Amino acid sequence: MSPQQRRADLIRTALDVFSRTSPDQVTMEDIATTADVSRALIYRYFPNMAELRAAAVNVAMRELAQRLVPDANLPLLEQLRAALGEFIAFAEEYAPAYISLLRGGSIVATEQTEAEIDQVRAQVRRLLLERSGVDEPSARLDLALRCWTAVVESAVLMWLEERSMSRAELQSWLLDQLLAMAGASGAGDAETRTLVRGIVPDSHE
Repeated sequence: MSPQQRRADLIRTALDVFSRTSPDQVTMEDIATTADVSRALIYRYFPNMAELRAAAVNVAMRELAQRLVPDANLPLLEQLRAALGEFIAFAEEYAPAYISLLRGGSIVATEQTEAEIDQVRAQVRRLLLERSGVDEPSARLDLALRCWTAVVESAVLMWLEERSMSRAELQSWLLDQLLAMAGASGAGDAETRTLVRGIVPDSHE
């Protein structure tokens, strides 16, 4: 196995472990045992767990960014539903890590990981605007979309911990929140009306 392949394999092993255990609680020994290698080999590629966690988050965020790009041939409402489904599935797949990232005080949440998460948030807003036909969002609409992405993250976090509804119900609720928040950003806002009509063509917002 080449050094590049070995490094990628160790990151993949770390992600596998993080899907079952909070990254805060994972040690180099855990990774070595799961990968069936020595700790010394891991230290050749990562000087400490912080470096390995950061590399794993980077890979996970790149994978999430790809998964959040829905089929452009679908109606926008179905694109949103599909993207939300992918996000929920991702959060569920890496539930311990997702919870650690969004809970305050976690050693996983660093400036670097927050920057990478912000890039995914920005991608979501950009795709939503582009595919609804909004060239440049107003300040009110931009704020509404930023608040909605925060609602999505928080709601999925609570859902993972409580499972108070089905995944389909959560997707529908989050779509309803988007329409409600966009609509509340101002009936006189042309950009908002364009976005809402893009999602729900028969809407008179």
